[in-house]
Amino acid sequence: MASEQRPRQGRFDPNRLRYIWNITRQGPTEFGYAYFRARRRRLNRADDEPQLTESDELGISGAFDATDAALEQNRALLDAYAAVERQEIRSIQWFLPYFQHAYFGGVYTILRFADHFAREHGVESRFHVYDSPAAAAEIAPKIAAAFPGLANATVTSAGGAGHVAPEQLPPADAAIATLWTSVYAMLRYRGAPARFYFIQDFEPEFYAAGSAYALAEETYRLGLPGIVNTPGLAEVYRAYGNPAVDFVPAVDLHRYHPPATPRGGEGPVKIFFYGRPKTERNAFGLGIAALSKVKQRYGDRVDIVCAGEVWNPGAYGLADRIRSLGRLGSLDEVADLYRSCDVGLVLMMTKHPSYQPFEFMACGTATVSNQNPHTRWFLRDEENCLLSPALPTQIAERIGRLVEDRALRDRIATTASAEIEALSWEPQIERVWRAITKQDPDAMARNDADHVPIDLETPRR
Repeated sequence: MASEQRPRQGRFDPNRLRYIWNITRQGPTEFGYAYFRARRRRLNRADDEPQLTESDELGISGAFDATDAALEQNRALLDAYAAVERQEIRSIQWFLPYFQHAYFGGVYTILRFADHFAREHGVESRFHVYDSPAAAAEIAPKIAAAFPGLANATVTSAGGAGHVAPEQLPPADAAIATLWTSVYAMLRYRGAPARFYFIQDFEPEFYAAGSAYALAEETYRLGLPGIVNTPGLAEVYRAYGNPAVDFVPAVDLHRYHPPATPRGGEGPVKIFFYGRPKTERNAFGLGIAALSKVKQRYGDRVDIVCAGEVWNPGAYGLADRIRSLGRLGSLDEVADLYRSCDVGLVLMMTKHPSYQPFEFMACGTATVSNQNPHTRWFLRDEENCLLSPALPTQIAERIGRLVEDRALRDRIATTASAEIEALSWEPQIERVWRAITKQDPDAMARNDADHVPIDLETPRR
């Protein structure tokens, strides 16, 4: 029996034309994305894609491993460091990952510590970029531009013509790993009697459960004394049985400060979102889902702007709802943007609050973030911010409260700004220095969950 055949739809089928028109009106970039997605489906390009995830590629690379001898050597060094009453540190061998510029939050903090150690204690810092063959020539000028006091610091790198292996680095009084991958390089370095782990986030959560998660978490089981960014994260690291000194990041108040004149009540409420599609811990999808609801509800009463990474709102159907500024060219531009905004939204799904809440607060911008038990020491709902469950409707509701209630917005921003003014880098870094040199043995605590080194009684001028 002959099968019934549907009439073939013509090239100009109304449904197809409507689909094309809806894509086109989102802008030329989204039209291009739609074309290449269709072309990819026709060519079945998925068959050519790698089978391994990034996590498994890291696992089979061989770069992240340790022998019994290396682990025993590490334990012997740690035991020897624990036994001494005072550790003299005149030189530090830092293990740095490659970075595009020195002003990324985590890298900038590391270099800030090295610069302070050099100025205040005469410490010679050397930097080994362990994951890039061409890094030395690129990295040294970037370090010098950000911190002129480190202009003469030695910078070495792995691979290339100037290849230096960790085993070949000259002796130093201390070695400091700065990312989970750098710990494996530091294990191969035997030239320092003291070694530390500079931790700025719970890095296993940068990956799904798998090879990379396991390799990252394993570095927390090596017993390395931690220099940990924020008390909440230090609690997590201590839970693995490690000693750790924590510090609270401060803000450069010369750059991040409220506007000279109060924001006017006219015009739309300006909302900033730290939106990074490629950085999963910032929950980009939740953020734009919430902001879509805000825009739908308030329309022209709000102006929503994003920065932090290059992306096209049209690719997400948001061409007429959100403006994306991409990655800004300087920290001054970042501060100017924050200062111009009434509300700042940042989502952080790991155990660190991110630097954005600190900077929002310093600029007098009312902050909205997600609930997180590891950041309660800093983010306090209804006091210095509004916190939300990680649900789009709930996030949108908190933002909506700040849109509608200027008094609430001003109260939260004023409280937060006063707290940030009380913080400065110098005492935080000095606390770390006294801990690692054992001038203050109690600072390198093993169980210090109640310690929050914030003094709100002496605002910094």
